[in-house]
Amino acid sequence: MLPTYYYLSNFLLMLEGVARRYGDLLDEVELGFVDTFSALTPDAQCLLVRLISRQGPWFCEAQLNYSEIEGIPEAISELFKHSLICYEQPDTAWLLQKSTKTELSQALVETSQALVKDIKRLKKSELIQYAQETGLLPNLLRRLAPAQHWFCLSPQVVYRRFELLYFERMSQSLSQFILADLGIHNFEAYSTSIASRSFNTRAEIEGLYTLSSLYQEFEEGGLSGKPSDIGIENFDSFCQRLTELPDFTKEAGNEKLNRMTQGLWLMAARQLERLGHFERALALYGNTKKPPSRERQARCLNKLGRDDEALEFVELMLASPMEESERLVARRLQKSLHRSLGRAAPKPWQGEFDTFKLECQRTANDENLEGRESNAEGAGRVEQCAARHLSTMQGEQLRLCVEVENRLFCSLFGLAFWDIIFTDVGGAFANSYQSRPSDMYQSEFYPRRKQAIDKRLAALASGDTQMIMEHFHQKCGITNDWVHWPLFEELSFDALGLESAQSRDKDQTPLLLQLALTAFSGAFLANLFRQMLFDLRYYRAGFPDLICFHLTAEYLAIERHATDDGAPNLIDSRVTAELIEVKGPGDALRDNQTVWLDWFNRNGVKASVCYLSWLD
Repeated sequence: MLPTYYYLSNFLLMLEGVARRYGDLLDEVELGFVDTFSALTPDAQCLLVRLISRQGPWFCEAQLNYSEIEGIPEAISELFKHSLICYEQPDTAWLLQKSTKTELSQALVETSQALVKDIKRLKKSELIQYAQETGLLPNLLRRLAPAQHWFCLSPQVVYRRFELLYFERMSQSLSQFILADLGIHNFEAYSTSIASRSFNTRAEIEGLYTLSSLYQEFEEGGLSGKPSDIGIENFDSFCQRLTELPDFTKEAGNEKLNRMTQGLWLMAARQLERLGHFERALALYGNTKKPPSRERQARCLNKLGRDDEALEFVELMLASPMEESERLVARRLQKSLHRSLGRAAPKPWQGEFDTFKLECQRTANDENLEGRESNAEGAGRVEQCAARHLSTMQGEQLRLCVEVENRLFCSLFGLAFWDIIFTDVGGAFANSYQSRPSDMYQSEFYPRRKQAIDKRLAALASGDTQMIMEHFHQKCGITNDWVHWPLFEELSFDALGLESAQSRDKDQTPLLLQLALTAFSGAFLANLFRQMLFDLRYYRAGFPDLICFHLTAEYLAIERHATDDGAPNLIDSRVTAELIEVKGPGDALRDNQTVWLDWFNRNGVKASVCYLSWLD
């Protein structure tokens, strides 16, 4: 249950955070808003924050009903007095869209008595059409929006600027506070010092506002839709403003603003490509080296019949890929371009791994899941079925299959590098509500922390995995973009016929983590993490669905080898693992799945594909 004034407390926390971190760079408008807001009565403050949180841009008193605000009319007057709201008639199209059928019907009845008898049976769209055809639309609008009835926030309410400065990213807003208040997210206590802020001059802050506005215009101004819906004149104007942007890397040395700018170039160029303006798209793609720029340039050149030039880009991508996805797409483009140029196509890369078939009888549970998509944790019908059928007891050896997909190895990565991920690096953390540093999936993440990461990899390579265990127990439940805490609760000691996990010490290391750290050596994990660090966004997905642990009789006598604290002693136990990707009827391997299957086999861990079919 949230406190009554939780939203006001959160808004004040945001203002205070910006003032502490960026107070020396705020302009008169921003400082004026803070002063004006501070001078408001509590009711007016509450109402303004409520309005900011609502979907506008127009509001009317009749729509506002907040039990904690005693005098809403007085609060509205106060906001108007301080020039925080403006009385303004809403846009006709917006007003008709927001009005309900009941409101339209009632307003039409009040407008004219000469109406068709079955007006209440008309659909909303038919009511609007009727008002237009009968000439009643102007009167209808006056009924729906009388003078001094509708209002909007004034330009002085610059709360979006404070959101941008507080979160330093466009994807977060005031709603983030609520997730923390409800206990849905529990964040790491990392540093957000002034020294590590992302923007250090007013020019950089203005750059943030400008880029944010351009992103908003692109998404909300009809420029990101289907090519047939895009007005080329508006798009030309947008591109012109892009060309006028400063080079934030050269002028300010600001990588965050530079990344935002490159993202805009890519978005605009991709739309020009969809519109068939390949030469113009090439020019925009040429402004950035950020993937997939080289791929798209090769595709544009191919469309223009300039295959030799396209192949040059492809060969550059193969020789020095910036991301793993570049390497894979370059292989496909190389084959196509060689064919187009009349050259012998290179042998396609398919990876090396085994495949096998599995026929399963449907159970009642499988029937219940029929037709459903995979659930939020990634477990699908065929994966669960395969895990059940592949978990077997063969003599004195148990094969225990668990559905983990991307969750296990990503979690091990997050636990191994937890302290490094949350280290105070310039521009990495802007506020207390981040599950990862802002450059987590950027090319500079590893170089900026290279010394610490290399030291950790060396420790792992020497066999030291203790930090993984320590971070699990120290950080359990804290939000980390890599660690999937519920995963470790899915496998209990009951699966081995041992005592219930609930009866063990709550601080006990979970069985899945114990098995994983016994089956995979520190040296293996070091190699795995090096592979992931090349392209963290790409390599965090595509892992095989199942992990199958092979447990010997020595392990099954685990209770006799328990340590004094009740934790199983796995050091002398023989535990090995294999990985299995499960494919149901009609399902095919994705590129990243093929990459991981091949990698595991080349690095000493058996990984195969199970093609499952049903015994109908």
